[in-house]
Amino acid sequence: MAFHFEKYWQQLLTALEAGLPKIIGALLILGIGWWLSNKLVHLMFRAMQRSIADTGIATFLCSLSKSLLKIIVCITAAAQLGMNVNSIIAALGAAGLTIGLAMKDSMSNIASGAQIIFTHPFRVGDYLAFDKEEGTVERIEIMFTSLRTSDNKVVVIPNSKITASVITNYSAMPTRRLDLHYGIGYDADIAKTKELLAKVIADNPLVLKEPAPLVAVGEHKDSSITIEVRVWCKTEDFSALYFDMQEKVKLAFDEAEMNIPYNQLDVHVKPEG
Repeated sequence: MAFHFEKYWQQLLTALEAGLPKIIGALLILGIGWWLSNKLVHLMFRAMQRSIADTGIATFLCSLSKSLLKIIVCITAAAQLGMNVNSIIAALGAAGLTIGLAMKDSMSNIASGAQIIFTHPFRVGDYLAFDKEEGTVERIEIMFTSLRTSDNKVVVIPNSKITASVITNYSAMPTRRLDLHYGIGYDADIAKTKELLAKVIADNPLVLKEPAPLVAVGEHKDSSITIEVRVWCKTEDFSALYFDMQEKVKLAFDEAEMNIPYNQLDVHVKPEG
């Protein structure tokens, strides 16, 4: 028993001695190649940020490049161990086809990611509304797009779900129209109200002169008349203008002693008898 053990141990040492340089070489290729691929993609992203205006293209291409580079590193390490690279590539191709059929949803996300990059329905930095989610686009990856919400949460959405849905891009145009509605009583002076609102609009530096603002009677309700206000502003000023107008109009109404009507219900009691 001792003789056989010594024989097998010697064979193992001989095999290790013969294969150790290949194993060390493969581990070095794998470790250094992995580190270099991350470093190369990082440098590539920085270079693309300076030369490409759309950050989404840079993040998508870098994400794709990182995956391809790491596959090449693994194949090179396998070749160092003496494996047949052609057989590995053929096996990867067959496996890729099988995996692709099994993971059709993932492949759909990749195709949708490419569609987003090349058709530009939105870009990194745009503010989107999508189903029940809305926020600023942070990253466009191979399979997912990340949104940062106004309360600083990150929402990760599969690309295929985005391309199959209706998306509202609030940042696509340089200007936006802000629609506001103010109710006044039926006994209020409409001309004076319109003049007061026009002054508030004229004094606000965020309101654009063109297209011209609109102040008009919009609707006759049960307890009030609705005055419609439509003003244009730069897209980035939309929220600031909304809050500023709401405050300034209320202060102007208070100064002019104009009451905002509440819903009223007249009850008539029929006398008995």
